Amino acid sequence: MSNANELSISSLFDAIKKSWMKMVLLSLLCALGTFFLANSMAPRYVSEARVLVAPVASYQNPVAGRNPETTLVDKASIFSQIQVIQSRDILAKVVDEYGFLKNEDFLESLKSKTSGILSMIKNPGLPKYEDMSDAVKREFAIDMISLDIQVVPLAESRVIGIRYHSSDAKETEAIANGLAKAYIEWQRSEKVLQSQDDSIRLARLIDDFKKEVKASEAAVAEYRAKKGIFKSSSSNVTLDRQQLTELNSRIIAARERRADSEIRAKLVREMLERDGEVANATETTRSPQIQRLFEQRGRIQRSLAELGATLLSSHPRLIQVRSELRGVNFQIRTEMRRIVRTMENDAKIARAREQSLVKSLNDLKNQSTQTDGDEIQLRALEREARTNRDLLNTYLARFRDAQARKDSAIAPAYATIVSKAHVPSLPYFPRPLSFSLLIFAAMFLVSMALVILRAVISEGEDDETSEQEQRKEGTLGKEADAEA
Repeated sequence: MSNANELSISSLFDAIKKSWMKMVLLSLLCALGTFFLANSMAPRYVSEARVLVAPVASYQNPVAGRNPETTLVDKASIFSQIQVIQSRDILAKVVDEYGFLKNEDFLESLKSKTSGILSMIKNPGLPKYEDMSDAVKREFAIDMISLDIQVVPLAESRVIGIRYHSSDAKETEAIANGLAKAYIEWQRSEKVLQSQDDSIRLARLIDDFKKEVKASEAAVAEYRAKKGIFKSSSSNVTLDRQQLTELNSRIIAARERRADSEIRAKLVREMLERDGEVANATETTRSPQIQRLFEQRGRIQRSLAELGATLLSSHPRLIQVRSELRGVNFQIRTEMRRIVRTMENDAKIARAREQSLVKSLNDLKNQSTQTDGDEIQLRALEREARTNRDLLNTYLARFRDAQARKDSAIAPAYATIVSKAHVPSLPYFPRPLSFSLLIFAAMFLVSMALVILRAVISEGEDDETSEQEQRKEGTLGKEADAEA
C-alpha cells in the first residue's frame, strides 16, 4: 500500500512539473486582465472627519470635561448622535450650503446613476436626472449622498468617525467636513431653540411667581398687623419677647432695691431702739437737719462743760442748758425716727413696684402664650414667602442664562470636531497591483488543484484498466487449462 501511495504522490509531482508552465501562464493572464480591468475602473476615495461627543468647556459650563465621571456618555447616546448625523435634515443642509447641485462633477455623477442598464435594473421607473424637478433633484442628491456615508463609533472612545466615499477626492473632503460642521451647528441651533423655549416658559413662570411672592409677602404683613406681632429692627425679636426681657431685668433690679431698702431700714430701726440714735448710718449723715442738730448739741455740750466748771449743779443757767440739751436730743431722735419711717416707706414702695412688675410680667407671659400659635402661623407664612422668593430668584437666574444662550455664536455645543477631513491622495479602491497579485495566487492554486484532480482521475483509470487486463488473462489461462 505504501508503494502505491509513493507512486501516486510521485505521479502528482510529475503532473505538476509537466503543467507548471501552463499554470503560470494562465494565472499571469488572469492577473494581467485584472490589472487592466482595475485600471479602467473609476477610482474611489474616502475621507474621514472625527467628532468628540462630550460637553465642551465654556464660560457657561467651565468645569465640563474636567471630571470624567460626570461626563460619561453611554453607547446609546453615541448611537443616537450617529442617527442624528445621518438624518436628512443635516444632509440637506450640507447639500444646500455647499452648492453641490451646482457642481458640474457632482451633477455628472448623479446623471450617471440615472442612466444605463444597471441603473434601470436597480431602480426601475426612475426618470433621468434631466427630467426631474428641482425638488426631486434635491431629494435624489440627498439619497445618493446618504448611500456613500459611513458614520461609525471608534472603539473604546466617545469619538465618532464621519466617512464619505466618492470618486471625487475633493468631494469626499467637502462632504465629510460639511457633515461635521452641520452637526455642530445643528447642536447649537437646538440649544438656541431650547433656550428660546426656556426663556418663554421661564418668563411665564416668573410672572406667576412674582404674583405669588407679592401675595405671600402681603399675607405676612397683613397677618402680623392683625395679630399685633411686631419685631425689633435691631435684634429681629418680637416686641413681646423684648418686653419680657426688659421686664425681667427691671424686676431683678426692683427686687434688689427692695431687699436693700428693707435690710437698711431694719438695721437702722434696731440701732435706734438699742442706742437711742444712729450716728453712723448713711441716711443720718446725709440729712442736713441731723447734721445741724448734731452741731447744735455739740455747742450745748461744750457750754454745759464750761458752766459746770464754774457753777453749781443747781444753778439756773446749768438747768437751762441741760433742758436745751434734752430738747436737741429729742429732736435728733424724732428726726431719726422720721428717717427710719421714710426708709420703711421706701421699702414698701419698692415692694409694691416689684409686685406691680411681677404682675405685668405674668400678664405679658399670658399674652405671649396666647400669641405663640399666631407666631407659629406667622413663621409658616414667612417660610412660604421666603420659598417663593428663593424660587423666583432661581428662575430669574435661569432666565438670564437662557437669554444669554439665545445667541447661536456663544451657544455651547455637546460635541466638537477633533479631526477635520482632508483631500485623500490615493484611492482606496481599486488597487490594481494588489488585486492582480491576489488573482494570480488564486488562479495558480485553482489550476494546481485542477492538475492534481486530473492526475488522480487518470491514475484511477489506469489502475482499473490494469485490473481488467489481469482478470482477462486469468480467464484465458483457465480456459486453456480446461482444453488441455
